[in-house]
Amino acid sequence: MKRMHSAVLAMSAAALLSCAACASDTPPPDPGRHADPAALAWVDKVCAGVAAGSAKLAQPPAVDDADPVKTRDAMVGFLGRLGSALEDMAGGIRTAGVPPVPDGQSVVDKATGNLSETRSKLAETKTKMEQATVTDQAGLRQVISEADATMGKLADPEGPIKALRANPELDLAFGESATCKRVYGTGS
Repeated sequence: MKRMHSAVLAMSAAALLSCAACASDTPPPDPGRHADPAALAWVDKVCAGVAAGSAKLAQPPAVDDADPVKTRDAMVGFLGRLGSALEDMAGGIRTAGVPPVPDGQSVVDKATGNLSETRSKLAETKTKMEQATVTDQAGLRQVISEADATMGKLADPEGPIKALRANPELDLAFGESATCKRVYGTGS
């Protein structure tokens, strides 16, 4: 059962990584330079949207060692919440609009494209898990192993924020955003 617990945690961690990247409190590359106020406002909107999506992941799937079907169903429910959270995150990025930075649209397109691919793989995993026959622990381990394999095919498991932070102007804004720090507990 240790393998199952680690698979559940891996799925949870992959989802949360997309939010945790927002929380980076690394100092800006140039301490004398500050984020553009418009970029900072944009990042604040994104962090608020990501936080709304990640709130759906507060309750991990219940693992019942004595009931593999119940555990599978709990994992399917969690994957559904994860898909919904990813959609909320993409919506938050789209609602924020195009960031006021060079190549802003391409940055948003890459981030939302990563989210779309992740949601697609997640839906595939959820469907396979829903349709899988699970009658014992061995069957459950097989379903989880297949889910791990599917989720392992993600192009960028670190999530959309990594793509956003690749832009130096947005990275600076993420590092200075009081909203991101408050939402993710990385400062005042």
